[in-house]
Amino acid sequence: MLVTEANSEDVTDGSPLERVHHPEIVPLEVGDLWVDDVVFREQMLRVGFVPALRQAIESLAAGRGATRSNGPLPPIVAGFGAVYLAGGRANDPEIHEGLAGLNCNVIAGTGGVFAGLSGGFELLRARGRSGWVLDLGQSQLKLASPTHAWTWPRDSARLPEESHTSPSALPTYRRRLKEFIALKLQLAIAEVREIPQCLVAALPSRLADDGTPLYGTYAGLRGYRSLIPDALELAGLRDVPVFVLNDAELAAHSARLDPRLAAYRKILVLTLGFGIGAALIQRQP
Repeated sequence: MLVTEANSEDVTDGSPLERVHHPEIVPLEVGDLWVDDVVFREQMLRVGFVPALRQAIESLAAGRGATRSNGPLPPIVAGFGAVYLAGGRANDPEIHEGLAGLNCNVIAGTGGVFAGLSGGFELLRARGRSGWVLDLGQSQLKLASPTHAWTWPRDSARLPEESHTSPSALPTYRRRLKEFIALKLQLAIAEVREIPQCLVAALPSRLADDGTPLYGTYAGLRGYRSLIPDALELAGLRDVPVFVLNDAELAAHSARLDPRLAAYRKILVLTLGFGIGAALIQRQP
């Protein structure tokens, strides 16, 4: 039975969930990085975004980056030799022209909005698993099996940002978010006629050690640790194991596999789309 708003129910018990940590990947919060006294994410859609991006990279490389929420970024960020761009804007010619001449190499990930998927499948292989990869982006949901890939746009009227809603509406938006993911899983399963045995899920939020989203680019996302297990339950996929991580961490898993970056020990990973995310790859000796 396909999910609809009428037959949806809140689910409290579902698939086992594990927060993924890789010893060579450090998640970073740069959305509220200060650039010329303006928070970085507020410059994303401005005409001057590319110069701001260049300034941000130069500042981070020199170890001068500071955020509004957490103050200075960790000293480990300084001195990266390459920048890996992922997401829908990773291959934007204007961005690459504006970043020319930096003291670090700038490399765009392959696969466009699916740049993180190779890393997701490698994460599964490293654990002796097979399955699918789901990436809940700020503007669209991306899903891939080993043989197929799908994207579905976000309905911003039905799934607004947290800042555009009231706390009393939280249960409604959590239900809608769960339904959105569950329905798309069902559509994909119906097309390929197979069920994922495991799921890697990337979320557009900084995550706590137990996998709880710590802020909300979707109303209802903040604090909703069981979102993916609940969506799987609703889609009829109870007990499918879930490995959850931040979307920039997923991109970093892909960057680790890119042969163009094999010679670099420290790499800054930036996801550029509707918003911006970041992670640092620090290769172990």
